[in-house]
Amino acid sequence: MGRRTVTASIAIAGVTALVLTGCSVFGGDDPLPKPTGHAAPSASAHPDSGTDGSGTGTDGTAQQVVTKQAVPAGTVVAETDLVSKSGDTAVHVRVVADDAGTFDAQLSGYRTTNPQPMTVEFRRSAASPGDGFDWESVASTTWQADAPAPTSISLSDAGSFPDWLHSVVLVPAATTQAADTDDSDTPIDADRPWVGSVLAAATLQWHIPSPYPDLHVQVGAARAGAYGWVFDAAGDKLTAPGSGVPTSYRVSHGDDQTTVAKRFGLTLAQLRWLNPTMRVHGNGWLYEDTDLNLDPAGR
Repeated sequence: MGRRTVTASIAIAGVTALVLTGCSVFGGDDPLPKPTGHAAPSASAHPDSGTDGSGTGTDGTAQQVVTKQAVPAGTVVAETDLVSKSGDTAVHVRVVADDAGTFDAQLSGYRTTNPQPMTVEFRRSAASPGDGFDWESVASTTWQADAPAPTSISLSDAGSFPDWLHSVVLVPAATTQAADTDDSDTPIDADRPWVGSVLAAATLQWHIPSPYPDLHVQVGAARAGAYGWVFDAAGDKLTAPGSGVPTSYRVSHGDDQTTVAKRFGLTLAQLRWLNPTMRVHGNGWLYEDTDLNLDPAGR
């Protein structure tokens, strides 16, 4: 068949592969922002006008805070094989520390008996074949049916501790062909109903030391800027300071990230580490009715 033009969306630019070296533990955190005020959000506050926990975003989307090197550059921290149920498509994936405090995914041995546009991406969920679109996916990278798979993909958007990503997947991507009459693209995938569904999924087993191995979250009294409900693992509310083991927090109207962190005896960096996709308004207010994780095992 004739060569088709494929629209490839590459969320993260590929970078060169790194040479393996030995392992080591990491350093501390960058300085924290100053505490924000406790006033309630104004009527003009919008979800699309905020910043993330690092204070660098402009659209309220979460962006990871980069800290010092977690492990030496070149250290392999996760490795797995992605294989479709039929066995006709497979690729080897390993995650390696770069020299900038983040990580790269190295792909090798990609093979398939059914060449088609393909996307590889990393997900927070424990993905399974047949799963659909995941808007929280990281490092989504697509290549054409007649092109080789990328050899290296940056995971910098996952931050210095990407072990909150629990799976890596292969997803058949859509094919488009430029129309002859105008500049629009015409879908030509009627014979590929599986486009957009996970073809292969694998669990990621990470080997990154925790930056907070002795972290213990304690329930403090509700206060201005941290009025939300606290829950334990059974979903029961914890109302008394110091009671039970908190595992989640429901953000209340007017809550701000710094005060919420203080309520649980946490630094802002620790709260962000517990909640790697936490979204924050530009003024430091958290998004009302969202749930924050307070359990290190729940990242």
